Amino acid sequence: MHKKNIKIDTRTVVGVAVFSALAFVLSLVIRFPVMFLTFDVKDAIICTSAFIYGPIAAPIVALLTALLELITNISGTGLYGFLMNFLSSAALSTVASLVYRKWRTLNGAIVSMLAAVIAMVAVMMGANLLITPYYMTGGSVAAVAKLIPSVLLPFNLAKGLLNAAITLLIYKPIKIAMKRAGLLSKEKATGKTLAEEFRFTRSTGVILVCAIFMIALSVILFYMLLH
Repeated sequence: MHKKNIKIDTRTVVGVAVFSALAFVLSLVIRFPVMFLTFDVKDAIICTSAFIYGPIAAPIVALLTALLELITNISGTGLYGFLMNFLSSAALSTVASLVYRKWRTLNGAIVSMLAAVIAMVAVMMGANLLITPYYMTGGSVAAVAKLIPSVLLPFNLAKGLLNAAITLLIYKPIKIAMKRAGLLSKEKATGKTLAEEFRFTRSTGVILVCAIFMIALSVILFYMLLH
């Protein structure tokens, strides 16, 4: 029994490390500036890891990814970027995982991501008011507050929605692949073939429609920011 527990813990540790590395690589490959902010889709990987390993994994993967970004200085924002990256990723992934853990259904998955986006936006509005003035040249709480309706709110909402949509699309395929590779020791075999597990169902259709809607809304928000 002791050996089995060690094996399970090792798989989880390795999985968390791999997801952290994947999130970091994704932040390198897909990132582009939106005014003075930077958009990336690493949170989709972090949320997926939280869905698979549970709420405890969420802040851990978020922290490791943010540390890698700080060490490599890819954002060029130093400690400020580290704090904001961690808070954003941790808020989104932790809330999503907590809700989905209690409500592991199709509706639960969708509601968990919507709740996570709302939580992330709320956390980032507070963080911008409390932290950003210390790092913005000539900044103040009042100056940052003026940016909330026109820049900070739509940016974080767009970023959250797009990452939520990607999470909904990639979670099941990644989990199935990991389960078939024997990387999830707690998951029992379903006896289904690969074609059966990936078949298009009503649930798949609902997820696809919701993801498309979120992506469309995110694109509209980004367009408004850039114009």
